[in-house]
Amino acid sequence: MPAPEGLTLEVIQRIELSEAMHAALDHGIALRLVYRIQACGHGRQRAFWLRHAPLKRQYELQREGDDEVRGFTRLAALAAALDRVRLPLDLPADARCAGRVQVWLDHAALPTPLRFPAFFEPEQWQLASETFVWSAP
Repeated sequence: MPAPEGLTLEVIQRIELSEAMHAALDHGIALRLVYRIQACGHGRQRAFWLRHAPLKRQYELQREGDDEVRGFTRLAALAAALDRVRLPLDLPADARCAGRVQVWLDHAALPTPLRFPAFFEPEQWQLASETFVWSAP
């Protein structure tokens, strides 16, 4: 999809956070979701941060490197916002190629005490999502 800043990919997905991820957010631990985009022979990563701001009484969603922070009063609303995300592709506007997108929780971005459980008990820190593939028009 062409945009003023170049091509963007609109990903329609269904992401389910595990109970461990819900608990981490509610205890003030930020989660980093990484999107790996491969298109036209190039690879690029984009990331989103999910946070809980108890003093503001809201959950927050922020694209890494972007100043805009979207606020939500409920975790379900934050999860719903992740159902449709736009990812800049950094490709020429006339690019026509196939590609794929993968999304995962960045375990390395977790605080050190949570990294070990995330690596040794991956089922509790597994992000329920899928790989998306598109073909050239």
